[in-house]
Amino acid sequence: MKTDAKVLRMSDLERLSGVPRHTIHQYIRHGLLPPPVKTGKTSAYYDEAHLEGLRTIQEIKGGLRLPHSYLKRLLEERGPASEEREEAKAGSKEEGSGLEAKEKRRQEIRKAALELFVRKGYGGTKIQDITSRAGISVGTFYLYYRDKKELFMDAVDALIQNVVEAVEETASQDSDPFRKAIRTARFYLDNYSTFSVIINQLRGMMVTENPDARHKYIALHKRIAEPIVRELRNAARRGIIRDLDPELLARAVMGIVEFTAIFLSFDDRYDSGKAVAFIVDLLMNGLRPTGK
Repeated sequence: MKTDAKVLRMSDLERLSGVPRHTIHQYIRHGLLPPPVKTGKTSAYYDEAHLEGLRTIQEIKGGLRLPHSYLKRLLEERGPASEEREEAKAGSKEEGSGLEAKEKRRQEIRKAALELFVRKGYGGTKIQDITSRAGISVGTFYLYYRDKKELFMDAVDALIQNVVEAVEETASQDSDPFRKAIRTARFYLDNYSTFSVIINQLRGMMVTENPDARHKYIALHKRIAEPIVRELRNAARRGIIRDLDPELLARAVMGIVEFTAIFLSFDDRYDSGKAVAFIVDLLMNGLRPTGK
């Protein structure tokens, strides 16, 4: 809230808007209005943004009793309040072009959300938790995301993109397909705990028959598999491995690596180096005894 805005007390808001204070408090709790500036345990100040927000809500309701979630969606469709528009403009002036400033802020929100999703889980994380950690208002959040689910899906995309780019960078340090595979498997085993929590939450959302979660999981699964399929094709072309279906082989390798990573997370008898050596020996030599 800006310090140079006209200061209003709760009694002023009631008088000017015609909305009772208990209703105003409900709007604030449900994120329809920004929180006030607290000056004590029982005192707080508001400004004209709150009054503008109340008038907009009353206009939308038109005398009807609408659910808070529905009201919030209608407010989002109308666009941000004047305070949030000014904040967005200020960010553009301070940080360069509007697109650059917006992307930077989006990254900050994603980072805050990922930290909370990992620590508290999707269900245990509230939008207010995210805005508090990112240092923004609830209104600013809705400038960038429609709801928590959209943010979660965007965070999944960003996380997988970072993982895939890191894997490809690691693999590019060696031109031999065989050693590339070793580097890739080692990377996944060493970093599995970083992204497995988010992926497992996405899997959990699929159980509730969430079509968005299913589509997102299929897309990220394909994204992770793409560089592995490419290297397997290259290895088969060079005669290093048999010419098998690279799509199926990639998924089989991914399954072995993932469950090995889970095992390593609770059993410290093995490190990633030993695990990778075992997986490579298994894939290249199979289960038949030597000489048979």
